[in-house]
Amino acid sequence: MSSGQNSAKISRRHFLQITAVAGTVFVGGQWVQRLAQKSTTLHQTRLLMGTLINLSLVTDDEEQGEQAIAATFAEMERLIAFFNWRQPDSPLAILNQTSRLNQPPAELVALLQEAKRYSVLSDGAFDVTILPLLQAMQSGAATAQPRQLVDYRRLHVSAKQIRLEPGMQVTLDSIAKGRVVDGATAVLQAHGYENVLVEAGGDLLAQGLRADGQPWRLGITHPRQTDAPLNILQLTDQAVATSGDYQHSFSQDFSSHHIVDPRTGASPGELASVTVLAPTAAAADALSTAVMVLGSQAGLALIEQLPDVAALLVTKEMNVIHSADFPAV
Repeated sequence: MSSGQNSAKISRRHFLQITAVAGTVFVGGQWVQRLAQKSTTLHQTRLLMGTLINLSLVTDDEEQGEQAIAATFAEMERLIAFFNWRQPDSPLAILNQTSRLNQPPAELVALLQEAKRYSVLSDGAFDVTILPLLQAMQSGAATAQPRQLVDYRRLHVSAKQIRLEPGMQVTLDSIAKGRVVDGATAVLQAHGYENVLVEAGGDLLAQGLRADGQPWRLGITHPRQTDAPLNILQLTDQAVATSGDYQHSFSQDFSSHHIVDPRTGASPGELASVTVLAPTAAAADALSTAVMVLGSQAGLALIEQLPDVAALLVTKEMNVIHSADFPAV
């Protein structure tokens, strides 16, 4: 990617989410271009992972489309079972309980290895071993000791065994939704559907085109209000994810929220939101969190070195900054 960045000032305080543009429908926190009426459009929504999952596909055979959707939700449930640390009998929960998992599922191995790559790229700003620190903060306990348990370098992953040092625990909340979206899209493609959209709690992957042959259209608004789009994106074969201080804020001024810097134990204070475009939803998911923690300068430096990745950042002062390859704002 070419280097450089652009900035602009937002005069109003806004809330970053997908918003309405002409001809769009609201889907799980995101506005998505309505498919042309001339084609059969199937859409289903289910509650998984504590969030709404939305599947849409264009088909000329409704019965086959319904079968593909059923298979896709089954695959999503299968993947979630590997990645959910809150489920006591899941592989990840067992790892957290015993610090060791022999013969781990290949899907868990692959996602942990990918997570560690983003930890290396971000110099630890993204770290899935952050769970003890998050739990201590949520309970109001002291964080000095839990912070010592956060270190992706002490997470050892191989096809035969995953191992943690005693007391360490892993959460995949900042990458698993994206991976599930990617898995769902792969199932739909395996069933022959190339024009699909899968969204899970704001992580979205758009494949192919709308029924009218045009790219999917998404409108992004600013982080404190929902009445006007900041930008309208045209997407095909691309994933989008947003991280923001508003999504789970613990203070009225958004200074304390669910995103925590693993290196300091505090919520990062510069950015209100980060939207990342990437080839996969897992990449967009992880990178949006990493950039929120890194801040604008280091975050954009990371984005600019990655192929086919772009980002739009909104600061708490409502300045908009974006990477060189982000669609024009």
